[in-house]
Amino acid sequence: MRILLGVSGSISAYKSLDIARGLVKKGHEVKVILTEGALKFVVPEVFTYLGVSDVYKAQDDFVHKNVLHIDLARWCDVFAIAPVSANTLSRLAQGQASDLLSSVFLALEPHKNTLIFPAMNTNMLHHPFTEKNIEDIKKLKTLNNLFVSPTDAGILACEEVGLGKLPNVDEIIEIIPTMIKPIQSADQKTILVTTGATIVPLDPVRYLTNSSSGITGYYLAEAALSMGHKVVMIAGAHSTAKLNLYSKHPNFKLLRAKTVEEMKDAVHSHLNDADLYISSAAISDIEFDVSDSKIKKDSMGDSLKIKPATDVLKTVLEKKSAKLKVVGFAAETDPSDSVLNKKMQSKPVDLLVGTKVNNGLTKNQEVTGFNADFAEYRLLSPKGFTYEGILTKKELAHKIILQFFPPN
Repeated sequence: MRILLGVSGSISAYKSLDIARGLVKKGHEVKVILTEGALKFVVPEVFTYLGVSDVYKAQDDFVHKNVLHIDLARWCDVFAIAPVSANTLSRLAQGQASDLLSSVFLALEPHKNTLIFPAMNTNMLHHPFTEKNIEDIKKLKTLNNLFVSPTDAGILACEEVGLGKLPNVDEIIEIIPTMIKPIQSADQKTILVTTGATIVPLDPVRYLTNSSSGITGYYLAEAALSMGHKVVMIAGAHSTAKLNLYSKHPNFKLLRAKTVEEMKDAVHSHLNDADLYISSAAISDIEFDVSDSKIKKDSMGDSLKIKPATDVLKTVLEKKSAKLKVVGFAAETDPSDSVLNKKMQSKPVDLLVGTKVNNGLTKNQEVTGFNADFAEYRLLSPKGFTYEGILTKKELAHKIILQFFPPN
């Protein structure tokens, strides 16, 4: 992807070096525009050392043989400005073309997104002029191509505490590549995903869970967002923190659920709006009669009473609308034909993803499927098996989304 990164004169400008480096490491081609203010905080040559293709200064439009702001607007797939100072925000909101950065902003083609990441003192952020500028620039959302990120709260460079911090660098690095498609479009779908492990309480001290990390959900979100879709992610309480990196994405919603019932309630509260439901979570199939106090050893005996837990996927299929497509996951130590066909017959989904797993805790067996970026999969549709083999979880995520929503 070709990413144009604008940097303005905020104290957070030094973080743009890490943003540029992170994007380059992910394989993207990056060019940088520095405002006059940015040059007070960062040196152009450092960006070049970090792998950036080209670095431009505020008035380079006048020393370039072509019309540089037009060339750059045509070249990029997405235009991200991080950080955006109060001064640069004001110029953008007023439609000024007083330097290279603001000229590119005006010259950008309507289908390309501009991503704005403000960073400034709390009082400056809340000043009526700044709030008005943010309000004015957000009106451009009618073009479906502008995103203004919320700021973070914390201790600022001026030692005041409050909103105004640039979002976490890792968040910005994750969000930018997933926003090449229009923020809103007629082709946009809503994808509801469960991921990670549920928790089954035994008493106030003990509980049962499993080794699912939720990393499959992270890659499903990355794939779906990159294709321009909306994602509602319902994750187990202990699922990977990488899901939080998309928390500011305009098309991403994250909810955490501890128990099976919490996950079921969250799923059904979002089911009516979904076009695709992907049940990738490792949801427990058993529950205990929960004790209100810690069960003492001498009263445990040699067994614990269990009962079947609610089958969340089954409840979804019972209420499935005509438009909803459903993907089920089956984590098995032996995802054989008979095992997967039996599951497909009992819960007829549009796609069943059989995953070979082992937590490695029995008989010194190798860990497979869990806490890894790849696994052995068998994909079963109502017409038969469509794929068998090893895939990275990133590859699996793209394969699933594209099967239901191929590009036009």
